[in-house]
Amino acid sequence: MICGEKKKGYEVEEDFVIKGVRWFKKNITKNEKGNKLVVCNKCYPKYVEYRDKFIRRQRIYLLLGFLFLLLGLLAAPSLSSLLFGLGIIFFLYLLSLINYVPKIREKRKE
Repeated sequence: MICGEKKKGYEVEEDFVIKGVRWFKKNITKNEKGNKLVVCNKCYPKYVEYRDKFIRRQRIYLLLGFLFLLLGLLAAPSLSSLLFGLGIIFFLYLLSLINYVPKIREKRKE
């Protein structure tokens, strides 16, 4: 997934983002290839770095969203400020997906 070459490695977990991209490519662009996403052993350290950065940024964005919600409710406690704060949280969550790095499936220990 990182280097873009067809290699064996750690399988990427299918989540709502990957399913959404696959649906879009299948139904809208009609260009679905159905490739299996993997992270090769060589790219694994770089993957871990990217994944950690994604998780860290996502937590920061969500924390900022909750701070905006809290400040909005403290400034003007009403239903509209609650809805506006929830909208900001949702927007910041979507913004955090710009740096999206999917999770890999853990190998089962036998």
